[in-house]
Amino acid sequence: MRYFLRILLLGCAMVVPTSVAEASTGTGVGGVFLEFVGLLLAFACFVVSWKVLSFVRGGRLAAAWQWLTSAFFAFAAAQALSLLVELSFLPVAGEIVIFLRASGLFLLLFGMLKMRKALA
Repeated sequence: MRYFLRILLLGCAMVVPTSVAEASTGTGVGGVFLEFVGLLLAFACFVVSWKVLSFVRGGRLAAAWQWLTSAFFAFAAAQALSLLVELSFLPVAGEIVIFLRASGLFLLLFGMLKMRKALA
């Protein structure tokens, strides 16, 4: 039950900013800045997880870090796509960004479960 509530909270945290951004009529500088900061953070998480994956290659934690690296890549791709949509460079439906964020969330969850199983 406790994991269900965490997943629900993370899902709401990902969907609510997207729906608020879609409701706005103009592109604000603050929104673009936050999208860019989110992209930088997601990319930094991807790079760090890639480095950790290269350190634990072949170990018991390697499978978990592969899932986590995939999750951070999905988050970075969603942020990049969201930034391109916000700047009107790429006319893409908002559902694709939501799908990428949700798939990143499930990859993150699966990676954490694999990590927990390997450490137990």
